[in-house]
Amino acid sequence: MQYTYKVEKEDLIEFQLYVASKSEILIKKRRNSRALLVAASVLFAGYFFTNDEIIMGIYFSVMVVLLLLFYYKYFSWKQKLNYGRFIKANYASRFGMEETLETFPDKIHVKDNFGEGDVKASELSGIVEINNHFFINLVSGSSLIVPKKQVDVANLKKELKRLKTPFEEELSWSWKTAM
Repeated sequence: MQYTYKVEKEDLIEFQLYVASKSEILIKKRRNSRALLVAASVLFAGYFFTNDEIIMGIYFSVMVVLLLLFYYKYFSWKQKLNYGRFIKANYASRFGMEETLETFPDKIHVKDNFGEGDVKASELSGIVEINNHFFINLVSGSSLIVPKKQVDVANLKKELKRLKTPFEEELSWSWKTAM
């Protein structure tokens, strides 16, 4: 069956955020950055309190509390902003471009303004379904993004599962809960 859809900026951002939320490197970076900032603020607060500079000690103590409470929310917001800028700078020509995906028992056929080609089922590393998208991941590292709101979800899901490729359902995933 053939499916036609358009990938927009928000779809690309959600894909990047999903990949980032699964990255061990980014998770470790976020955790280490928070720990380093909290530790540095605690050291500065202690230093200022021991030198009778109460105002600066209170300032850094408040910073510790704010970092503990809001760092992950800030980090998530900043990451989303950075990915949005990156996508706008590098993929603006793809926004709104019509793409076609056709499924067969042993392959998928993809077509857009840049070209077309077949991807064998053996070249797929996995398929992920989240609440708004299907991400069809290739062994080469690239991915196809299919927005659910523009396709017949039930039929596409059934056909993708027929490819005998690992299929993951993460319907409760969201960037806010992932970070």
